[in-house]
Amino acid sequence: MKQENVYVGLDIGTTKVCVVVVKKNQDDSLDVIGVGTAPSVGLRKGVVINIDATVNSITEAVREAEKVSGVQIKSVCAGIAGGHIKSFNSRGIIAVKNREVTAKDVDRVIESASAVDIPLGCEVLHVIPQQYVLDGQTEIKDPIGMNGIRLEVDVHIVTGAVSSAKNILKSCERANISVDDIVLEQLASSEAVLSDDEREIGVCLIDGGGGTTDMAVFKRGAVCHTAVLQLGGNNFTRDLSIGLNTPESEAEKLKKLYGSVWLPTTADETIAVPSVGGRPPRKISKPVLTQILQARCEEIFQMFLGELQKKQLIEFLGAGVVVTGGLSNLNGIEYLAQSIFELPVRVGKPLNVYGLKDLVDDPVYATGVGLAIHAAKKGHQQVKISKGSDEKVFSQVLKRMKSWFGEFF
Repeated sequence: MKQENVYVGLDIGTTKVCVVVVKKNQDDSLDVIGVGTAPSVGLRKGVVINIDATVNSITEAVREAEKVSGVQIKSVCAGIAGGHIKSFNSRGIIAVKNREVTAKDVDRVIESASAVDIPLGCEVLHVIPQQYVLDGQTEIKDPIGMNGIRLEVDVHIVTGAVSSAKNILKSCERANISVDDIVLEQLASSEAVLSDDEREIGVCLIDGGGGTTDMAVFKRGAVCHTAVLQLGGNNFTRDLSIGLNTPESEAEKLKKLYGSVWLPTTADETIAVPSVGGRPPRKISKPVLTQILQARCEEIFQMFLGELQKKQLIEFLGAGVVVTGGLSNLNGIEYLAQSIFELPVRVGKPLNVYGLKDLVDDPVYATGVGLAIHAAKKGHQQVKISKGSDEKVFSQVLKRMKSWFGEFF
């Protein structure tokens, strides 16, 4: 198989590391040819806290993906997430010099919108244009070549701790993998599970992982808001462990076997709960487990609802809410989300990939598939960014992360 037709997404999550390998066909369709997963023990809430453990997880997942695909993996498109990610909107205004908008004018107006104060220790990761306004005419996607005097742009700015990106790069480098690009994870997931129509009409994507739950809101085809909540699947597991007096390892098994967040659809049956200290298992009613999980899920959705209301975005969500990630595998998730958001809700699984599609036909693979799709759309035109001194890596990461938005959207 020709290596230049193969692209790889690397999702370094709190509970698992996932590698997705796709092959790009002549008609630009994508075939999944390999998937590899491994338990992740070197991250907490989406951030690397143990490089050696992370390297081992990456190596194991890559080895499995190579075995399935028959391709040697040399480079990847990696994701970034975590509580350090912050975002806000900004506007820039310039005067058009020669009455005709050029690419330099577009660069200048985006630079004007980017001239904002950011928290100490953070850097701008993405500056994503939402719309251009030329002499009062709104909703312009590409103003180049148009005549006007006053050019404005609304942008969405994402900031984050670059140290987190550098730790991802360092972990990949030690696993003998180079990094082509780094992408905010909920934006990568949106590439895998959202349609163009949903982005245009207005949609809220909620991506629930092990350590964090991420949100991205789209309207008129562009991202207008992102947020990260430091609550995820591990919190559900911990709640069950405390509420049922059982070890976390057993609570995780119960969550996967019987996990439900909608009490009306939960059967009134009993399940065996392992005890601690060598005590015999106990019998509990299944609705008790559901009530524990439902309370935590309601908390997460209510916090996101408050965020949407605060930003006055509810009215723009014509396509409703799409829930993806491990969170969406809990039974009744759609019913609970509908009751809270009062909007149409669906579970987001990876779309528009073929080949071994059944290997990724699960919301937990949304980010990995999205990263692979992003890499395939861009090709290998970019320079690898994981080699060199820390200072060089730092500047290259920022350059790549600031430039990908134009091609992504």
